[in-house]
Amino acid sequence: MFHVMARARKDAKALQYINERNYGGFLKVSGLGGGRTFGEVEDVLKELLRDPYIPILLFGEKEKDLMEDVLPVLRETGKPFYVRLLRTKRVRNMRVDELYGHLEEIKARFRLGIEWSGAYRLNPDNPFGIEINPDYDIYLALGEDFRKAMKGILDVELGENSLVLRKLMNQEVYFSGPNKVAEVSKKLGVPTEVLWRCPCPEDVSFESLIELNQDYIDAFAEASKAFLRQFEDYDIIVPWSGGKDSTATLILASEVFKDVTAIYVRMEYEMLLTDEYVEKLARKLKINLVRVDVPMPLDEFGMPIHRNRWCTRQKVEALYKAAGEFERPLLVVGDRDGESARRRLKPPVIERKNDILGKFLEVMPIKFWSGMMVQLFIIMRGFELHPLYYEGFYRLGCTVCPSLAEWEVKLLKKRGVKVLPSGYS
Repeated sequence: MFHVMARARKDAKALQYINERNYGGFLKVSGLGGGRTFGEVEDVLKELLRDPYIPILLFGEKEKDLMEDVLPVLRETGKPFYVRLLRTKRVRNMRVDELYGHLEEIKARFRLGIEWSGAYRLNPDNPFGIEINPDYDIYLALGEDFRKAMKGILDVELGENSLVLRKLMNQEVYFSGPNKVAEVSKKLGVPTEVLWRCPCPEDVSFESLIELNQDYIDAFAEASKAFLRQFEDYDIIVPWSGGKDSTATLILASEVFKDVTAIYVRMEYEMLLTDEYVEKLARKLKINLVRVDVPMPLDEFGMPIHRNRWCTRQKVEALYKAAGEFERPLLVVGDRDGESARRRLKPPVIERKNDILGKFLEVMPIKFWSGMMVQLFIIMRGFELHPLYYEGFYRLGCTVCPSLAEWEVKLLKKRGVKVLPSGYS
């Protein structure tokens, strides 16, 4: 989670309006006391930087000298941060929607920005020059099977531990070492297409990836855990699919709360290896695991399609029924900004209401993380990712999901999976 700071109280008030309107008030917003010189703001700044949330500092043009003076203090913390000088004299002089646009772009920088230091290092200043877009994501192409699939299916050569920029419409740019090596379209409903390729792969050491990003990932984990501690009086429920996002969320929750229950809604046509992965990781985490098996009568309802995802309704209803066994359930979910614009526009905490649970809260502790951050966090904590991620999958669902791209279908067919969405049989 983020702590947004500005020099004066009136600047902070403008930012707080955006916080309430767009983020449900769940970012932190502070002023530096209104001082115009470093000496006047130093004590306040140092006190605010003790907070575990990730700092974002915004200054107006008239505050450029002050901005330069605070940078050494920020660097001394060793935490990730971002500072921006706006085009207006003061922060409060900027139009609200333009100021909101700056915050969204800065948030994206934290999860997308990269520095090349012999391996990929997360850095919101982004000296590597990754294209920054609030709806993009990055993840790592890990595993020899991922490389073999790219070569065998698409004739694209990757080095070890390549970086992938996932753009809109499932379009992906691949980097091997410092080189851009391919761009691939995995658009739903059409054949996978290699838009261009360059035979210049380079390997990246995974040990270097861990070493370069350990402090960055730890800082974000501490910020997310501080966010979760607001909800200690609830029954903690993590809807767990076995995918990377819900797995990272479950690990975070287990580090914050004494009692955590993971609800695994097991659909009839679940991805292979998920049952084994969930059971093994649940034992290692020593959390409560509730498994709910949901049949999918294809003969009665037909194959799920985008206009009629009856399976999703069944899955959500099963989750709510299982959560309804708890007195005061709080759903801790793995939604992230980089997954879709719809998820990005949600605040980090949502109050929902239905006939099963009544009113309840849904909270998103990894909302501002990238896929790469999620992958590294899980591995840094001593766990493995779901095996299918090492074979080329970005997301996991059911083997009859209408959102499967042709690329994923080909990967499943290599595994011998027979039941696939209509049009891919």
